[in-house]
This record gives sequence, C-alpha cells and structure tokens, in this order.
Amino acid sequence: MQNLMIQNKLFNGTREEYLQKAKDELNERVFKQAGYEIPEVKIACSWALGTADKNKKTLGQCVPRSWSKANINEIMIMPTVDDSEQVIDTLAHELVHAVDDNKSGHGAGFRKICLAVGLNGSSQMRYACAGDELKQTITEIVKDIGLYPHSELQIHKRKRQTTRMLKVSCTECEFSYRTSRKNIESMTNYTCNGCGEEHALVVE
Repeated sequence: MQNLMIQNKLFNGTREEYLQKAKDELNERVFKQAGYEIPEVKIACSWALGTADKNKKTLGQCVPRSWSKANINEIMIMPTVDDSEQVIDTLAHELVHAVDDNKSGHGAGFRKICLAVGLNGSSQMRYACAGDELKQTITEIVKDIGLYPHSELQIHKRKRQTTRMLKVSCTECEFSYRTSRKNIESMTNYTCNGCGEEHALVVE
C-alpha cells in the first residue's frame, strides 16, 4: 500500500463514485474482453447483509435483482477494506455474481465466468481472487483512477456486549439460531447445519 501511495494520488470523489469508476474500467478492460457485459449495478461502501466482526473473511456481497424494486444488482464492499487493489479485486468477484445474477452461487456457472475474467479459486470459488494477469490489470486501473478514498473501519475495537445472546444465521438459506458469545468463540467451523454450505454462517 505504501508503494501505491507514493505512485498514486487519492481519487477525487466519493467512495461510491470510485467503485462505479472501477466497475466501468473492469467492464471495458476485463469483462467485455472475456465476452461478458456487466449489467447495471449499484455499489456502496457498506456492511454486507448479516455480517459482523466475527466473520472476517467477508469482504463484499452482491444481492440478486429480485431483491431490488429497481430490478438491479446491489453490491456492498465492506468498510473494513481500504487497500485499493484489494477493493477492486473484491469488486471483480462481486461483479461476476452480478453477471450471473447470483443464480449459480459459487457453483459451475460462477466458476466459468471467474476463470474467463481471470479470477482463480485455488480450493473454493467462494474465495476466488485475481490471478497474475488480472492483478496486473487492477494495478493499471489504480494507477489510472487513483487510490480508494477510504480508511479501514476497525470494527474489532468496538466495545462488546458480553451477555447478549447472538444470532447465528446462514447467508445461503433461512437457517438460524441464537447462542452465547462463549459458544460462538468455541466454534471450529461455519458450515450451515441447514443447507450444508461451508463458511456460510455469520454472527449478528
């Protein structure tokens, strides 16, 4: 990040304007070249639905058009991310969901688009991120448009309520339950007992 700060100026605009600009650049330089067109989307620096500081692996989220009265995909980039290249890498992942309209989850349809645009999932496509070629393109985008105008929100510094029962819910289905923070902190995996999806449980 320090090297980028030396080479690049901060983007002159809001975070949402930056994310839309990055989307346009990805569409022209990456998605169209792979034969895909990014649909109309709204993108915000915002907490993903149902996330909390316990689920640190969540960097972004895309919701299907059916959830929107405007019939468009909405993407949230977590405010815990401020590295410009990581932000655009995460955005590329969520834009694949938008192209697919969340129909494939992280399955075969999602994987096909990911590989076409240069996102690689070494073990699980849920964590698909930029391969070497796409990383280079992202670096060039940052050089052209500037740095993401945002500083990380360190949610882990907030004061915790220790007695409240917390809700554990699945991002893929309607399964949920409440339990103590002590039980949550002793959990060894986040596999949903309802649908079986790995890393799907989030704490609210």
